Amino acid sequence: MMKTCVMLSMLVSTLGMQLKVDATNPCIATGNGTKFDISGLFDYPIKATKTYEYTFNPCKPVPCNGESNDAAFCQAADFPRAAGNIHDAIWILDSYQPWQFRILFPNGINWRASWVTFTEDPDRENGKFEALGEYPFEIYNFNITHKDVKPVWAADWVLAMRQ
Repeated sequence: MMKTCVMLSMLVSTLGMQLKVDATNPCIATGNGTKFDISGLFDYPIKATKTYEYTFNPCKPVPCNGESNDAAFCQAADFPRAAGNIHDAIWILDSYQPWQFRILFPNGINWRASWVTFTEDPDRENGKFEALGEYPFEIYNFNITHKDVKPVWAADWVLAMRQ
C-alpha cells in the first residue's frame, strides 16, 4: 500500500490534471478529488506590472477598451489589449504538496494568452500577485502565492497523499 501511495504521489506531482470549470462560476473548478474556489483570494480586480501594467479578474470581465466582453486580463501598453478570456480558461492541477495549479486564459486580442500559476504558501497571509514577463511571444506569465491556494473540498484519498 505504501509503495502504491508513493508511486501515485510521484505521478501526481509530475503530471498535470485538467480540472472542470464550473458552468455558473468561472472561479470554481473541480476534478481529481478536489474543488477549488479562487474568488476569495483577493478583492479582484488586482494589478501587476512588468514592462506593462496588467489588470486581472478571473471571476468577472475586466474593462479593456471594448476589445473583449470576456477579458480576464487587460494589458495597458500603447493601448489596452485583452490578454486572455475568462470563459475559455483551462485549469491544470500540478501538485497536491504543496497545492499548485495553473490556469491558462487564452484567446486574447491577436492570440494573446496568459498563464497564472497558483501556489500554496502558508506564510503568505494576504497573497502576492506578480507579473513574470512575456515568454514566449504574446504569452504572459504570472504567479499567485497565497495561504488559501488549496481546495475548499478534497476527497480523503487526496488528503492522505499530503501526509
